[in-house]
Parts: sequence; structure tokens; C-alpha cells
Amino acid sequence: MVIPCYNAASTVTRAILSVLRQSYRDYWIYAVDDGSADDTMEVLRRNDDRCCVSSQANGGPAAARNRAIRMSDSEFVAFLDADDEWLPNKLARQIALLKGDPSLGMICSMCIIKRGELEETSGIGPEAVQSGHLFRHLARNCFVFTPTVVVRRRCLEEVGLFDETLPVSEDFNLWLRIAARWKIALVPEVLAVVHKRDASLSTTIPSEERLRAGVRALKNVELACGNLPPAEGRALRRAIAERIYFHASFLLFVGTRIAARSEFLSVLRYQPMHLRAAAKFGLSFLPTRIAPFAH
Repeated sequence: MVIPCYNAASTVTRAILSVLRQSYRDYWIYAVDDGSADDTMEVLRRNDDRCCVSSQANGGPAAARNRAIRMSDSEFVAFLDADDEWLPNKLARQIALLKGDPSLGMICSMCIIKRGELEETSGIGPEAVQSGHLFRHLARNCFVFTPTVVVRRRCLEEVGLFDETLPVSEDFNLWLRIAARWKIALVPEVLAVVHKRDASLSTTIPSEERLRAGVRALKNVELACGNLPPAEGRALRRAIAERIYFHASFLLFVGTRIAARSEFLSVLRYQPMHLRAAAKFGLSFLPTRIAPFAH
């Protein structure tokens, strides 16, 4: 299993301990320090009895995860971020299901999401659908939380690793590329805890960059999976249109009207009946500030 670490000295021990407490024992931890400025590397070295440790210049979570994947040679690859944790039966539950169904490429689960003192449980995604070819459901709503995922290595060998050019949405991009070729499964049980922090990557990346990366992540899936069945292709095009719409709405809100119009037209090329995009394209010619994500 792989743990990418960036300035995680205060949290990574908790993550590693949650792995060491697993009832499933046939694993090894591969941790990559992604150019941390704190004592992350020192903390990792203190746990090197079950942990293969490496460091690199800061390249982002995709680069760190990819390096850890290449360091490993196991049949299955599990992901845990340095500030999150697993519940004790996570690996046992998921790996048993993967071993029982060779057609499954990836498995995920529900999780608890903690924001300070607040807690919520992630939804289970597609209603009444928990295993199978779930590309359409996933494109519509990313129900996969990275620390809940275990992937079959052969699956990664087929579709490739994380896209290191994406600052965010690199995980969603990979899950969709997997779902385009393989069955995936969602265990409707809480098997991990995801801690949301104010200093997390998603909160430090500027809004426009985050929105542009979200569009690019899905367009890259379109390029990589050009032979999708018609229903899945339509689902992906709808998802791309919606991502472009949110980016265009943001551009309109900040006053970049010419760029916003171009993006709204792009939405309509993907979805000619996207009425909200058509309406905002018209509104872009008025001297009125439009809320970025208004429906």
C-alpha cells in the first residue's frame, strides 16, 4: 500500500498505525516524502520496520503515489493519504472480494469524513448498484474517496498510473479510466476515515486552476477512452459539459466575460440543450455580475 506525504509529520504516524492494526497482515507500506519542509522523513524512518521509505522533490500527490506504486510489486495496491486512516478490517474485507472476483479491477468503500469536530458519512453513490460496470454512475458523481481504494495491479498496468500533470482530480481521472475497462465495486460499509484540513491541497490551489484541472481531467479520459459504448460516452460528455459550465460561470463571476463566452459555447458543443449555459451566455453581454455557480 502507498502513502504520499507532504508536510505530514503531525499526522502520518496515525495513518501508519491504522495500517499496522489491520487484521489482514500480508502487506508492505511504501511511503514517499514529496519534498516536505517539516520532519516527515524523520517520522517515516522511525517506522521503517514495515515501511519502505523514499523521498523526492515536490511533485504533487500523483507523482508521489506513482513513485510508491513503482517501488511495490504486490498483486493489489491500496491507497492511504498521510492525514487519513483505515479501520481495522478494511484490507481483509476488500482483498477477499477482489480475490473472489477476478473481473473486479478496483474496489472502494464508504468512509467517515471529519472536518474538525464535525463528522459525516460518505454516500454510497449509485442507488442499489454496488458492483459492475459503473462508469456512467461514476462520471455523474465521483463516489470514490482515494483512501478507501484498493486496485488490482494488472488493472494499473493496462490503464496507466496517475496523471502527474493534474494538480487535482488526478484520482477521479484514474478511477474513470479504470471503470471504462473493468468492473468496480463499492462496499457499502465505512472502512476508512478521511480528515479534511484547511491546509489541504484542494483548499490551497486557486479556484480557477482547480476548475480548469477538473475539466482537463475529464477531457483526458475522453482521449484515453475513445471507444466507450454510446451510453457511457454520453455520460462522459455530460460530465465534461458540466465541468466546463462551472469553469465558465466562475470566469463570468470574476468579470472575464470573453473567456466565459467561449467556455459557454464549448458547453453547448458538448450538450446543445444545456439551457443554463445558453442563458448565461446571453447574460454575459449584460453589465451584471453573475454568481459563479448559480443554477
